[in-house]
Amino acid sequence: MEMVAAAKMKKVIAKAVSSRTYAELAWTILVNVSESVRRSENPLLKARPVKRICIVLFSSNKGLCGGLNNQLVKKVLEQVKDPSSLMINRVREIKIEPTVSPKDLEIEFVTVGKKGTEAAIRAGQKVVASFFDWNEQLGLDNVYPLTEFLFEKYREEYYDKIVVAYSNFVSVVRNQPKIRQILPLSRTDIEKQLEELGKEVKRKETRKEELDEMKEEAKETDYLFEPNKENVLQIILPRMIESQIYQAFLESQASEFSSRMLTMKNASDVAKDMMTEFNLYYNIARQAGITRELAEISAGITAMEG
Repeated sequence: MEMVAAAKMKKVIAKAVSSRTYAELAWTILVNVSESVRRSENPLLKARPVKRICIVLFSSNKGLCGGLNNQLVKKVLEQVKDPSSLMINRVREIKIEPTVSPKDLEIEFVTVGKKGTEAAIRAGQKVVASFFDWNEQLGLDNVYPLTEFLFEKYREEYYDKIVVAYSNFVSVVRNQPKIRQILPLSRTDIEKQLEELGKEVKRKETRKEELDEMKEEAKETDYLFEPNKENVLQIILPRMIESQIYQAFLESQASEFSSRMLTMKNASDVAKDMMTEFNLYYNIARQAGITRELAEISAGITAMEG
């Protein structure tokens, strides 16, 4: 199982890392374009007081991956228990405060993976949709049913905010549970995403300086849209959100297989230690038995000679 997980991990990590370049460039375009467009012109950009939230929870279909799912579910349920931060919608530097109390807030789950579904149901949460057939061979086009469901519900103003919860892949030995706002589009979350997707060789301070320069350039740039801003945004915004959801899935997959490989490696190491210890106990018991038999033989010979 360790070898299988390692082989899958290499493929998934390669796919996740290679797609980061596309995601980074896509979000960079969105940051620049969003500066020149009023947020009221597209339903996916509209922010309103939060009364109902959808949490898209990514988890694994199988276990034996250490505390990966437990850590993510724990963080999500902590947010559900104290949803004060989830209830705030952000529009640039402005925060839209909720008009309902935390106890009146409605939270629904859309789950990807059996473990997340089971955990949400055990916690008494409302699961409105589940996807179990997503695997490491999934392509961007397979994300369409989920994203179309989310777009439709948000355009209808059924949901006032949609967030995605996933395990962000940092390294083979490290992953971080993350909760990101995807609708309405938040500049703060876009910048955090860009910072996380930045090349690992770059320092964080350098990345922050690049983002600041990007914002200044966007303010000074006058974009021309053909045929018009609304038509361009109707096409580009859903694609940007789809790429963010797909990237979250890839990060979750990379975290899952790396955690499973490490868990199986630890299990193998523990099994080897147990075998060594048991062999030692066996040899001690075997030697004691041989010594006892020799003593009995010697005693019998001595008794016969006497």
